[in-house]
Amino acid sequence: MMRSKKEIEKLSSDIHSLVHLNRLKEALIKLSSLMEGIHIADHTLQYENLDQTYRMLLEYTFRSVPDPQRNKIYQSLRVSILELTDLIQQKALSNTGMHIYSLKSVLEKEKEMAKEEAARKLDSLHFDKELARLLHETDVEGEEIDSTVPHISPRLFQLIWLTDKYVDTDLRLLATIRKTDELPWYEKSLAVSALTLSLLNCFDKEKFLVLIDFYNDQQDQVWQRALTGLVIAIYLYGHRIELYPAIKEKLGECIQEESFFQHIQMVLIQILKARETEKLTTRFKDEILPDVQKFESKIKEKLDLDNLLANDLIEDKNPDWEKIFEDSPDLLGKIEKMSEMQMEGLDLFMGTFAMLKNFDFFRELSNWFRPFYKENDTAIESIQGDPVQRERFLTGMEESFYMCNSDKYSFCLNVGHLPEEHSKNLMGLFNLEAESLHEISLEDKILHKPERENYIFTQYIQDLYRFFKLHPFRNDFRDIFALDWDIQGSGLFNLIKDSPEVLKKAGHFLFEKEHYKEAIHIFEYLSTIQNPEQAVIEKLAYCYQLLGDYQNALKYYKKAEIYETNRLWSVKKIIFCYRKLNDNLSALKWCQDALLIAQDDIYLHTMAGNCLLDEKQFNEALDHYFRVEFLSPDNKKILRPISWCCLVLNKLELAQNYSNQVLLDEPSAHDFINAGHIELCLENKSRAMEYYRQSVAGDEISFARFNEILASDSEFLLMNGVNEEELPMISDYLRYN
Repeated sequence: MMRSKKEIEKLSSDIHSLVHLNRLKEALIKLSSLMEGIHIADHTLQYENLDQTYRMLLEYTFRSVPDPQRNKIYQSLRVSILELTDLIQQKALSNTGMHIYSLKSVLEKEKEMAKEEAARKLDSLHFDKELARLLHETDVEGEEIDSTVPHISPRLFQLIWLTDKYVDTDLRLLATIRKTDELPWYEKSLAVSALTLSLLNCFDKEKFLVLIDFYNDQQDQVWQRALTGLVIAIYLYGHRIELYPAIKEKLGECIQEESFFQHIQMVLIQILKARETEKLTTRFKDEILPDVQKFESKIKEKLDLDNLLANDLIEDKNPDWEKIFEDSPDLLGKIEKMSEMQMEGLDLFMGTFAMLKNFDFFRELSNWFRPFYKENDTAIESIQGDPVQRERFLTGMEESFYMCNSDKYSFCLNVGHLPEEHSKNLMGLFNLEAESLHEISLEDKILHKPERENYIFTQYIQDLYRFFKLHPFRNDFRDIFALDWDIQGSGLFNLIKDSPEVLKKAGHFLFEKEHYKEAIHIFEYLSTIQNPEQAVIEKLAYCYQLLGDYQNALKYYKKAEIYETNRLWSVKKIIFCYRKLNDNLSALKWCQDALLIAQDDIYLHTMAGNCLLDEKQFNEALDHYFRVEFLSPDNKKILRPISWCCLVLNKLELAQNYSNQVLLDEPSAHDFINAGHIELCLENKSRAMEYYRQSVAGDEISFARFNEILASDSEFLLMNGVNEEELPMISDYLRYN
């Protein structure tokens, strides 16, 4: 039976959920369904043993047969069901024809021998280096030692990545990679990326433990990547980790380190920032580029862009820049804002470099994760010309903290394809910018801890984002950035719940980016801890308000109102929520209480007027509206309810005066209807009909809607002496005319 990738993943997810809920028989039934069409005797035998073991456990339990090992056997069953599910899922996916499984099948036949060979070479490397040193010291000639720098080959990367469950051979290889001092950091980083991909593809306790070992080694650039992989995997498999004491124990040791939660916070926030990339790319395209294109001809004229790369312009500032941006101050502000966002780790280069991932370099999957370092052959061979300028360029590229590794390679490869003169000028401009940024980074300590650690996380996570979003076979992989990242409901939450600072940082970020649902879950938890911050309560209430849950919003606004600071803001929100719940009397009471301490607050007077108007207490409502008009004479919107109240209270000349003012400022269809009502009450029927005609002239309201409004307002028209028999005739008159 051929299933799609989506169906297979859904079945596997169901099995995991059922095991988590301790519904093991249902999980086994689902697993049996997943196994359909997969005829592997070993897997069938494992399944039958698990099913029989569970059957016997249930028999002994409900026959009251004492078994001191029962809980241990039960937990072991849960683990075994999940482990078998992993293997069956991978086998089922291999039948879908996805590219990575075709690659995997080729590697299967030779992988053990290849891993043994790789481990043997790395083991012997230190000995060879030491022997070379001894031979040099004793002047022994004629001995040849292989001085090639070891590396993680594309084939070895694939072997680490595409192995489902690690065995002793794999663990020996990874231990050798981790421990050898002869393997450069950038090669170890590649191994960590392959290990991370492997763990995301197929759960394995050993992969978790090795990643933790890489993190604990604290080798610069390597541990940051290991921790990133751990955070993602813990989010993905958090509940499953509970079944593996060895993982929990090792993570428990990490928690003892003071910096652990700070590092998790950096990773988590950067992942959340990466999820904003598409929105930012669209914003850049829609807000910045149109303005740039609009002023392109003006800039060309003022700056002589054809000669922009001349030496004098490279070295000196152009005095016309300020004048140009005077013509478009919004553009300058937007560019400055976007620059600030880039410095803060938000990814603005995705759209720029997305089209530069078609070089042959990126056909090799491992290169999407290769750290950029100035000695790498790819960059050196791409850049031609003056060696001194090239060295400065590559050094600046390595130190650049605002461009991820993947984009640095794209940039170098693109420079290598430019004409020599253009390439030279571009490198000159980049070198000047790099020197300027280097000075800024030293002043701001960006290149020192913890800022430096943060930008390493930033670059690596942006590398991951490009891989999952741009790789030609991206549909074969589980896109970690497409997950909902609802932290509170995940296993990651269990790890960080004892660090309110991490949760607050994540909650506030989600709030700022308008992910209110996810923010609520974090703020809800934070609100339960002792002495929660006022901002947490306020933002929790606001999240509920924005999601339309006014009952819960009201609940937390009332809690926020207890705090002395910002109290009036909370009161106003309470009034707003009561209004949304159609509880005008409660809203009015809060308005009246608040007006005792804020007598001239425009919002409070407006809301009080609205409540009174809805309760048909028009005289009292009018008093509040007049107060608003006095306090805020430029507020033209208040003229509408004043005019209406005057109409209802038979103050027709005053109503007409205010209505005329409303009609001077982009009147709506409703404004014309109200004006028509006033004229009708004043017995100016011709003028009334003209206003009514204008109300239905556009597409804002139909004749049917007009009749509904007229019927709704009829009681006030009749109170002002309008002939009831004439009301149904108004619409017909308008249709004829």
